[in-house]
Amino acid sequence: MDQPRTMFAHMLSAKGVAVVVTNHRVQPLPMRPAEGSGTGRIVCGACGRQFLVTVHSRDRTHARRVLFFVLGLVGLALAALLLWLTFGVAMQPDGPDLDTEPDNASWYGYTGMAGIFLPVIGLAYLINARKYDGVGRLRRIGEDGTTSRLAAGHKLMPGK
Repeated sequence: MDQPRTMFAHMLSAKGVAVVVTNHRVQPLPMRPAEGSGTGRIVCGACGRQFLVTVHSRDRTHARRVLFFVLGLVGLALAALLLWLTFGVAMQPDGPDLDTEPDNASWYGYTGMAGIFLPVIGLAYLINARKYDGVGRLRRIGEDGTTSRLAAGHKLMPGK
């Protein structure tokens, strides 16, 4: 078992207009379980509110990082393939003049949009694969025992 790099933070103050500088009080998250996932309870040291956070095991975190990495590579490869098919094969100078058909115009539109969105999504998955720490969402426990995603003044800060 080990400690996640992500920290629980309570915002103490915020100053500034154009550039906001915040001060936080941080505390560690619950320990990572040996297998599966574990939901731990955190009591904020500054205000006393209670929160729940899910922490995944090292194996599950590694598997999710590999999944994000593979999805990112697949997105980039599909984008390269679509752009090559559209602008490399379909628009050859010695090929037939197919630019006037309406089906080709829609093909260029679809592959052009996919050629824009797939690299962005692929890069986002690659970045997420690098930064994913195996920590789920922070949920506040209300006075009546219900959980809420609204955790004003509190957040999970990624570790370095």
